[in-house]
Amino acid sequence: MNFIKILLVICINFIFQFTLNAQDLKFNAEFKKGLIILDSATTTEDFLKAIKKFENSLTTDKKNWLTYYYLGISNSVIAFHKKGKEVDDYCDKAEKYCNKADSLQKNNSEIYVLKSMIEAARIAVNPIKRGQKYSSLSAKYNVQALKFNPNNPRAHLQKARAILNTPVAIGGGPKKAKPLYEAAIEKYKTFKPEHEFFPNWGLKEAKLELKKINQ
Repeated sequence: MNFIKILLVICINFIFQFTLNAQDLKFNAEFKKGLIILDSATTTEDFLKAIKKFENSLTTDKKNWLTYYYLGISNSVIAFHKKGKEVDDYCDKAEKYCNKADSLQKNNSEIYVLKSMIEAARIAVNPIKRGQKYSSLSAKYNVQALKFNPNNPRAHLQKARAILNTPVAIGGGPKKAKPLYEAAIEKYKTFKPEHEFFPNWGLKEAKLELKKINQ
């Protein structure tokens, strides 16, 4: 009888947890619109439109870590296309959203890839003065991303990009990066997102960057 009671409690807890997880997967219309825009974004204006939609979605849902994650991604990508102070402005915004996502979803590989991206973007403000500090921070976060999920293709892509942008004299460059890009693309072939809104970007970019290396 005691065994049956214990089993019943376990089943109830499982159903309760499953219900919570199912609720977590409900995304509002503004979030979905933002993701559609982000999926095909190519210009700063496109990313800003996506940001607006994700910000709108926060008015009704402030507990979805993915909303903050995609806000971080959008701002970090814009930062890569800016110069001077604007780089830090967008990186600061990305970092704010990234930290919020991290507070809602601990030890998440995707979030740590984003952390790595933000630090890498900051280097552009002054590569000579910032290179060592921010490349080290970027690498540290990406090591954590790979630790949390060794099969995350975006973590492998971020590693390849870091080596590509490292001077040949200290172990970087296209030749060193090529096998890492190839490994990242292999990871994309087997990667299965947890659901339709889960991060699944990067394959197109990885193939394009590898193509440039091979030219």
